[in-house]
Amino acid sequence: MPQVKRHRGWREAALAGLLLLLSFFMPWLYSMGTPVAAHEIRERLAGPHRLVSTFASGSKVSRDYDLALWLYAIPVVAGLVVLLVLLGRYRSWIGLTAGAVGLGCFLFLRSEVGDIPFHRLASGSYLAFASGAALALSPFLHMGSRFK
Repeated sequence: MPQVKRHRGWREAALAGLLLLLSFFMPWLYSMGTPVAAHEIRERLAGPHRLVSTFASGSKVSRDYDLALWLYAIPVVAGLVVLLVLLGRYRSWIGLTAGAVGLGCFLFLRSEVGDIPFHRLASGSYLAFASGAALALSPFLHMGSRFK
């Protein structure tokens, strides 16, 4: 059976991709003491905030509601990284893109939570930050490496 030629850093990318995928289903923030996973944040914003955004189109709340859709990109890009690693088609730019999505979602949510009282970030967001940073930095760490 022929052996698949693997790209450098595929182990790190597979682990970071799995952790990024796992982080999506973990609590990303605590809202009034209640843990909220990434896939539930949009529904939380849709509650009382949706009424405010109907009267003030272009308000910060309506933009937040639209930006919360980007959180759903996390499982897509993380699953893509893991799938491409399994198929032996992983390339470093894919990990860089997936890592940038994870970092961007963390930074977006961190800026939002800072403005809302009784809300704070939870472990899922920090895991997404760490795994996103690992995916984004992995290609640069392997540049010029003599190890394959």
